[in-house]
Amino acid sequence: MKADRLLEDIKSKIDIVDFISGHIQLKKTGQNWKGLCPFHSEKTPSFTVNQSKQIFHCFGCGAGGDVISFVSKYENLSFNEAVNLLAKKAGIPLTMGRIDKKAFQKNEQIRNALAEAVNYFTERLRESVPAGEYIKNRGIKKEYCELFKIGYAPSGWHNLLKHLRDSGYSDAIIKDAGLAVSGNKGPYDMFRERIIFPITSINGNVVAFGGRSLDNSTPKYINSPETVIFKKSDTLFGLYTAKEEIIRKDRVIIVEGYMDVIICCQYGFKNVVAPLGTALTSGHLHKLRTLTNKAVLVFDGDAAGVAAAKRSLSVICQNAFKAKVLLLPDNEDPDSFLRKHGDPAFSELMENARSMIDFILSVSRGEQTDIIREALTMIAGVKDVLVEGEMIKELSDKTRIPEIEIRQEYKNIKNKTVLQKSGSANKGLSGRNNEEYLLLSAVIAFPEKSGYVLSMIDPGDIKDKTVASLLNRIADIGDRKDLSVILDKADDQEKIMFTKLSVDPGFDLEHVDRNIEDCLRRIEKKKLDERLRLAEGSGDLKLINTLLLEKKKFIEGKRL
Repeated sequence: MKADRLLEDIKSKIDIVDFISGHIQLKKTGQNWKGLCPFHSEKTPSFTVNQSKQIFHCFGCGAGGDVISFVSKYENLSFNEAVNLLAKKAGIPLTMGRIDKKAFQKNEQIRNALAEAVNYFTERLRESVPAGEYIKNRGIKKEYCELFKIGYAPSGWHNLLKHLRDSGYSDAIIKDAGLAVSGNKGPYDMFRERIIFPITSINGNVVAFGGRSLDNSTPKYINSPETVIFKKSDTLFGLYTAKEEIIRKDRVIIVEGYMDVIICCQYGFKNVVAPLGTALTSGHLHKLRTLTNKAVLVFDGDAAGVAAAKRSLSVICQNAFKAKVLLLPDNEDPDSFLRKHGDPAFSELMENARSMIDFILSVSRGEQTDIIREALTMIAGVKDVLVEGEMIKELSDKTRIPEIEIRQEYKNIKNKTVLQKSGSANKGLSGRNNEEYLLLSAVIAFPEKSGYVLSMIDPGDIKDKTVASLLNRIADIGDRKDLSVILDKADDQEKIMFTKLSVDPGFDLEHVDRNIEDCLRRIEKKKLDERLRLAEGSGDLKLINTLLLEKKKFIEGKRL
């Protein structure tokens, strides 16, 4: 099957609304569907899906495209991997056509090598008495050991390497998968004599591993290095297992470690995830906010836990999340606390988790004015004005400082605070040659009008390069019934413009013919005005008079 035909078949068999609804919550709004964008933080939904055109576009960050573009960006997949995933979902036998076979095959081999490594590690756990004793002593039940596919990497330098070689994988693929590292005498196993925790994507595919030493030797934990399919800063352990419960409870519990996630899940707290030994990042929250924007942060009660909680709250505020903080008793983490005291005691702690303001006031040290300024600096990152107002009022109530004084100090702090603002890819669109956008929009909305429009204009007269490029791409299409096929070869700016106009045409669709004629006249008038300006600059009176006559006829409504 040729590549173009393959892409056409995939998009004809997978409805974009049905597919995206499996990843984020969408609600019908007029002719479109809307939800919170999974690619940037936002409070008000700006992520729009047009079912009739099978296109999505975010008016906040500019991301847009078809179902293949969505999968590629959401899952951090190459174009080829996204096509393969969707082809399987659509039940289409995949023949590569003109798709880059090398890149596709390499990433597919990496994923297969990781899946084979899972089988290897889980089998070794069943065979190892010391590893089995460790699992038993940590209180992990068999069904949860299987749920999280926990394994064991035996001692020795080349066990997994040999197994994967025997299974047909090259050293290059094994290293690219993060399963082996290079040494003076050649590659050797990344993980040795460690309990292994597979790290999965939100769809359950293994992308990396974490390993814990059996005897607490340092480093106690190690993770796979970052690879083409694994990025630590936006990957959360346990997300695949937790996602349905997070949606059901509209809240996520964020803990610090692998064992915390597993034991919490075992004791009934299934909406729990953990960063991979790193601080909480915007990337983590972007993954979560398609499921919820409410979190409970659980930290150890020591100084390090307090510091980590403060850092996390800053990120929480900047990413439009609401959060409470639970500091556990000294020398306790969720794993140890649950095994000692059980789920009722942990539930009680959860119910008494502190608000962000209460947490800052209770753990910060120093003069009250300094503590208030610390709290206000945190609030300055909040993007939701209603939440901002609630937090300022809470701060006033709990410090007994008049709200007017708190607000004045907040104003001073916010004016001094440099906030990171993501640039909108749509910025300035309406300020360019508006008639060119509207004409392109009319063609996108009504492909059957494209022949007439293209016959009436010279693409060289179109000032905006992206509009001109898209019109040229449309002109090159033989069958113009489905213009979305141009997305397969469009650059980023072209995709942004095409998807934006697809979901928001910018004119009354009932008056498309009038819109087209108005746009054509304005383009023609600008072209005439430019010719007249140049003639006046040259001082050619004969040409000026000719052009003035043309302009008079034009104004009278006669097309030139």
